[in-house]
This record gives sequence, C-alpha cells and structure tokens, in this order.
Amino acid sequence: MDIGSVIRAKRRQKDLTQEQLAEYLNVSVSSVSQWENGKTAPDLAMLEPIAEFFGISLDELFGRQPDEKEKALAEYDERGGRLAAAGDTDGEIDLWREALRRFPGDFGCMENLATSLFLRICADHDAEGVEEMAKECASMCERILRDCTDSVIRGGAVQTLVLLYSSSFLSIANEEKAIGYACMAVSAWQCRESLLESAYFTEESRDKRLNIMHANRLYYMDRLAASLIYGCDIRDGERLSALETALRIYELIICDGNYLFYHCRIADIFSYIAMMHAGRQRVGETLEAVKKALYHARAYDTLPAEEQRYTSVFLRCASSDPSRCSKNYTETHTKVVMDRFKNHEFDFIRENREFLDAVSAYEA
Repeated sequence: MDIGSVIRAKRRQKDLTQEQLAEYLNVSVSSVSQWENGKTAPDLAMLEPIAEFFGISLDELFGRQPDEKEKALAEYDERGGRLAAAGDTDGEIDLWREALRRFPGDFGCMENLATSLFLRICADHDAEGVEEMAKECASMCERILRDCTDSVIRGGAVQTLVLLYSSSFLSIANEEKAIGYACMAVSAWQCRESLLESAYFTEESRDKRLNIMHANRLYYMDRLAASLIYGCDIRDGERLSALETALRIYELIICDGNYLFYHCRIADIFSYIAMMHAGRQRVGETLEAVKKALYHARAYDTLPAEEQRYTSVFLRCASSDPSRCSKNYTETHTKVVMDRFKNHEFDFIRENREFLDAVSAYEA
C-alpha cells in the first residue's frame, strides 16, 4: 500500500474529512487530495507529523519505534514544567508549538498550548498580538471539544474557553458562549476530587483518601478566600473587611503558620490591605501591612524547589512543590509586591524612614 492509500485509510478510520485533516496538518485541502490520489507525495518534513497524527506503527511509514512518541512527550512535559515554574509563558508557547509541529494530532499538546496562550494573554492585556492569541486559543480549545474524547483534556479546554470568553478586555468576549461552555462542565459534587473522597473507603486506602481530602481542603480554602478578595459582590466599604476575613480563612486552616505555597496568597492580601490603608493615609496600619506583605513574599520566593508537607493538623497529608507550580510572570513575587508599593497611594509615606527601611531590606 502506497503512502497515499495509507493516509486515506487512516483518515477514514478516524472519521475525518479531507478538510479536517488539512486543518490539523496545516496544509491545503488540495495537498491532502493529491496525496490520497497518488498525484504527489508529502514533503519529507511532513512524514513524521503525518505518522504521529494517525498513531500508526512507524514501521508502516518510516521505521520509528512505538515508544518514541511517549518518551518525546514526557520530555516536553518536563521542559514545560520548568518553564511554567519560571513563569516563562513565551517559552512555553514556543515549546508546545514545536511539539504540535511534531505531533499535530496530540490533544494533550493542544491543550498545553492553549493554556500557555491564555496565561500569556492574562500576563499583559495590552501586549501586541493578544487578540490573535485569543482567537488561536479559542480555536484550539473548540477543536479539542469537537474531536477529542479524553474527558480530562476536554475538561481543560472547557475551563480555558469559559475564562477566555469571559475576559471582558478581549474583543472575542462573549457571555453567552462563556455560559454555554460552563454548562458543559460537571458540578462540583460530581468532579473527580469530590468523588475520590468517597471512592477510597477501605483501611488499606486510608492514606490515599486523606491525601485527597486534605488537598481538597486547600482548594476549598483558596477558592473561598479568592471569592472574598476578588468578588464582584464586595462593595467598596466592605473591601477591607473582606480582605481581613480572607486572611483569617488561611490562618484558621493553616493554623500553625506553615503556609508554604500560600505565602504568596498571604503576601497579596497584605499588599492589598496596605493599599486600602494608604488610600486613607493611615501611617501605622500601612507600614504594618507593607512589612507583612514583603515578609510573606520573600518566604514564598525562598521555598526550596522540592516537595514539602503541610504541618497543620487539618492538612498534614497535603503537600506543596514550588517546582510544579506555574505562574505567568518571570519576576520574584517580592518584586511583584514591591511594584505595587510604587502606586500613587503610597506617595504620602514615600519618604518615611520606616517605609524606606522596610522596602530596602527586600530590594536585594
């Protein structure tokens, strides 16, 4: 069987049209038609992507070993994790574009590229090319929902589409679409994390159940606090109270002060509290919040790049690993917090010796 016949047979097995295959391979429809009719053959550079797209034995096309794709994808995941931890979203985008050129039919690579694009969009709303990135991100996620059957990958695409279409600063923002995609997701009570708390019921699986339970507590804690910090229902006069309540939520659950990853959340809360007090020109309260914000930001930045367990009695089976956390900025969190203190609200205290000493202690 010649290569054109292989392409035609495999395309039909995947129930794809020539137009859809051309879209995945980023070639013209006429190219696909000519391959299948034997009029032309794919360029040499296209042979590997075609073979990988169909997931066929590489012996059938040009002699690759079956486990090479899995090995290559694992390497991409490892490199992507390092870039995500460093906040290098441009590097992530380049990496997953490269992966998709090599494996054009891999939905995991598509989801990773879409996520990287969305993080880049969030990092700088006014950057050049943001609108084009948004359209590409949406198109990729919608293609996943059209053709992918993996529920985890589909779930990631749904999440990205909801966040993308509800981003009011984008021209493609569309509340109706955001609602429609949100309704495709399962309820909180039907999600994997909730169900696993019940699924592990034997004495032998007790540790696994506790791991899930404590990880869920961290998530619910963070989710509740975020709704107070950023909630659209919080009025201006209630903002400071909401921030202080969010802070108490973290302090109640992480009751021993070993915040690990959540040092960054605490730092953000104190920086926002500092802004609130600065807006009212409250010197003492502003200085106290500034110092605490910088302390927690530095504590986050100096966490060892390895897995550590929380020690709170409510979370002792949960862990944190900075090397596996992603962000969309390359600076330290201390630098992010310090930049907030450059806002005009702090002008009234700019020359205050205690403020200068507090800031200079963390500038190095």
